[in-house]
Amino acid sequence: MTAATNNADAVPIPRGRILHAEDDRIVSILITWYLTQKGYQVETAANGLEALTRVLDQPGAYDLILTDQVMPELTGLEWLTTLRKTGYSGKIMVFATQFSADMEAQFRAIGVDHILWKSPDLTPLHNAIEEIMNASRPADELERHTNP
Repeated sequence: MTAATNNADAVPIPRGRILHAEDDRIVSILITWYLTQKGYQVETAANGLEALTRVLDQPGAYDLILTDQVMPELTGLEWLTTLRKTGYSGKIMVFATQFSADMEAQFRAIGVDHILWKSPDLTPLHNAIEEIMNASRPADELERHTNP
């Protein structure tokens, strides 16, 4: 068997479903396209209130929430705090350009899994998402997908 055949026979690792809350349409389109290319299913919300409504309407539907901080209706911190008060315990990542050390502490206090500064290079975003997703996958599932 050639290397190309081995790759074709490999079982792809399921990437997961992400809700991305971002009010900047261009940024939202770019990140959605990028993560879709990496194998994720991405749904978008244009503001914090829309994101909160989606998660509450579909409990357990998302493997990861990816959110900006500064958005209309509800900020990232506001909607995530409300979400955690409902008992939501899923994985959350903040990807933003505007937050202070105090705000970072508040995000940590509500159980945000990862906080990352926005950058034109989306590789750190992908790496952080992979780390979060792999941490939530049972070891035997990872084994099945990495060793065909």
